Amino acid sequence: MSWTVAAIGKPAAVAAKLAADFAKNPCSEPEETIRQAVAGIVATSLAAFPPNYAVRVEASGSQSCPDFSKAPNEKTNQLSVTILPLWGFVE
Repeated sequence: MSWTVAAIGKPAAVAAKLAADFAKNPCSEPEETIRQAVAGIVATSLAAFPPNYAVRVEASGSQSCPDFSKAPNEKTNQLSVTILPLWGFVE
């Protein structure tokens, strides 16, 4: 399965949107545990941002089983997280 969340805006609004997105459509394990760990890390990072800054967050991941016939419990996971302050943002 694959998942992606993204938002751009002030830290509090981005945090609220991403928290709602992370709560939707749970994945199979261990991907869901990884996804929820990312949710916590993103929330912690956004809570430290100055409230008037703008920020862009993109996070995505996917899980696959390389060979179901040999080891169905072996999984690979891909993960990407970007938290980017947007300098010079004008409202």
